Amino acid sequence: MRTASVRELARRLGLGSPQDPWPDYLARFHAERPGVIQEALRRSTAGERNPYSWLARAVSRTAEVVVDVRCGAGVLSRRLADGRRQVIGVEDSAEELEQAMSGGAGADAVHWVRGAFDHLPLSDSSVDAVVTSMGMVTVPDPRLLVDEASRVLRPGGIFACMAPTIRPVPPSLMRPAVELAARVGSTPSFPGALELRMTDLLAQRGLRKVEDARSCYVFTVRDSTDADLLMSAMYLPGSTASRRQSARDWLVHQVQSRGPVNLPVPMRRVVALKDPQPADGVA
Repeated sequence: MRTASVRELARRLGLGSPQDPWPDYLARFHAERPGVIQEALRRSTAGERNPYSWLARAVSRTAEVVVDVRCGAGVLSRRLADGRRQVIGVEDSAEELEQAMSGGAGADAVHWVRGAFDHLPLSDSSVDAVVTSMGMVTVPDPRLLVDEASRVLRPGGIFACMAPTIRPVPPSLMRPAVELAARVGSTPSFPGALELRMTDLLAQRGLRKVEDARSCYVFTVRDSTDADLLMSAMYLPGSTASRRQSARDWLVHQVQSRGPVNLPVPMRRVVALKDPQPADGVA
């Protein structure tokens, strides 16, 4: 097996070397392409929903204060801001946060804060829900994110996260995905593991998992603009510019010769509750 393939497998399993240049890669990626990942996910659909509407449904209607950690360009934050609750979008990338603040309808309904996932600028037990759409796979240690989520949640509060995963992928969507990956020379990868053992990770921080669900969304490439968006929205540190261009050109050729190309976007949603504190006098 090639060295590059071994490194790729290690990344997907969350075993990447701590010396991997992920922090620099992510900083450059989001500085140069703020909002691109969220736009691609927003346009990935399963029926009438996209991944953000799916994650937003995990937040109780009674949640009055909701924090979106690593909110990026703010697609989820704006969806959560229904006019009745306070939504706080926390992001450490200045470029992503600027995109969020100027993101059009709903941006004024969110309180945007520049801050780190491992040091949220919030008081203990001060919020009803913490959500993160990509944080669990883009931070170097997801335990730190969950630590902070548990700290700021009130007893009985909701923690809901979503992230790309490796399944499910219907057989009908497997072939174009494999062919695209072969041309790119890599599959999309992340600094964190795609298949975290969430039950124990959450329980160790006072959070009880109540849901662990998966769904496959579809990104449809209909023209060269779609192909450009898709290729620019993927973390591909193991690829090269020439291979990415080759993959993009292949997608455009497929569309022109055979029609739209459907590509799988498998996602996982995990929901947990913070254990309520025992009543006074009860052990």
